[in-house]
Amino acid sequence: MKTTAVRLYGKDDLRLETFELPAIKDDEILARIVSDSICMSSFKAAEQGAAHKRVPNDVAENPIIIGHEFCGELVEVGAKWKDQFKVGDKFAIQPAINYKGSLAAPGYSYKYIGGDATYIVIPQEVMATGNLLPYAGEAFFYGSVAEPMSCIVGAFHANYHTTNGSY
Repeated sequence: MKTTAVRLYGKDDLRLETFELPAIKDDEILARIVSDSICMSSFKAAEQGAAHKRVPNDVAENPIIIGHEFCGELVEVGAKWKDQFKVGDKFAIQPAINYKGSLAAPGYSYKYIGGDATYIVIPQEVMATGNLLPYAGEAFFYGSVAEPMSCIVGAFHANYHTTNGSY
């Protein structure tokens, strides 16, 4: 499956490219992106390149797809997830996956998942952490602004310290 995506190769080095995605594994999902919001965090990653805490050091050799506020439809579901997800399901993503303590995140750290693409391969750690979210909204853009809305709610709670240390 071919995809067209904006890939980051390093500091101030973004490229719009069409390339072949690998076939999905049994623990992965192929998805079509419908909506991706623009975020200052993506700008920061592009400005800093490998110096950004979520961008891999080898990004020049293994470019990543940017964009972490996205929503779309599932195209192909690996065998491991067929009981939980179906082709055609709409989804939103929670990009802060915190898999085994890693800072890696869609839109910053992966070669085949990011919102600035036509098609993506969702890795198993996204599903294993519960960060592939079923979406039943009327419009896809509502799903892609869920992550920024969570930041607003977190900032509100942090400012007013409703429960100390809880955001």
